[in-house]
Amino acid sequence: MDRSANDVAPALAALAFHHLGLAVASPEEAFRYLASLGYTAGNTAFDPIQRVNLAMRHHSLMPDVEVIWPGAGPSPIDKLIKRSGTMIYHLCYACPDAEQALEALSASGVEIMPVSAPAPAILFGGQKVSFHHVSGFGLIEILETGTEL
Repeated sequence: MDRSANDVAPALAALAFHHLGLAVASPEEAFRYLASLGYTAGNTAFDPIQRVNLAMRHHSLMPDVEVIWPGAGPSPIDKLIKRSGTMIYHLCYACPDAEQALEALSASGVEIMPVSAPAPAILFGGQKVSFHHVSGFGLIEILETGTEL
């Protein structure tokens, strides 16, 4: 689909940083560190699609952090944590329309490869999330809010 320059700018402006995802082998030390910085506990859930445990941590002045650790069975973070133990796994951006935002990024010359199709996220009340690899940057998660930010 061809979009004009006027269509691209609003889609890019609609992306808002949401949180960073921290992959860990076990969450206790990450929770302790984040608590020492003033983070408070948020939603916690098990994601049966990715087979990982998820816990949000919130701070009034710093970015939200999603702590991700393996559940039963293979998960997307297994190789990452085996190599480095703990690492920033992804950055998440919220937007009203994921497809429009991804098209705008592509139109601006950013090379994006889908990693997972949009699926309801248990941690975010069933809002759809999808993962994408951005060339030269890494993994991003798009949280589709369906409403203007």
